[in-house]
Amino acid sequence: MQGEFEFYKRLPVRPARPERLFFCLLPDVATSVRVRQFAERLVCDNWLKGTLLKAERLHVSLQHVGDDTRLRTKVVYAARLAGDAVSMRAFELAFPFLQSFGPTALEEDVARRRPLVLLGEGDALLELHAMLGAAMEKNGLKARPHFTPHMTLLYGSKALPHQAIEPIRFTVREFVLIHSELGLTRYNVVERWPLDD
Repeated sequence: MQGEFEFYKRLPVRPARPERLFFCLLPDVATSVRVRQFAERLVCDNWLKGTLLKAERLHVSLQHVGDDTRLRTKVVYAARLAGDAVSMRAFELAFPFLQSFGPTALEEDVARRRPLVLLGEGDALLELHAMLGAAMEKNGLKARPHFTPHMTLLYGSKALPHQAIEPIRFTVREFVLIHSELGLTRYNVVERWPLDD
């Protein structure tokens, strides 16, 4: 019958502030594939259950700009100015450790989940975080002073302890500003800033 709609798929649940803006590092395609394969082996070897991140969604968050009901032009503009103010050389980033973080409450769900992450280290990464934070503050945005460099691999119920791994490395040649559509698992690159060679 015309005029009636049947929803045979469950519609995604989106939070009250579904438009997220953040700065991050995106590994190159080869590194993303390598990290995803590493995560798949971890799942098999440790009988883990949970949600693995797709290779194209792997990232290292630098600074959270904000979550809002819609993407605001003035916030995007301020974030772009902050990104423009950062200048540094390309650097190597290493992930020599693995561990689970504490459980995180999910929106619209009573379940708890633990992020399993690679832990990164390096003075250049901390310097980039600090420089970007200072540029954000100068342009009217709130920056987070504390930073635990990590790349989330999966969300699951079982925790793994802090442990050393064969370091996963890649060269950071740029940082990006991402618009994440929460609940829809979509990342949109707003701007890219190359680092000097």
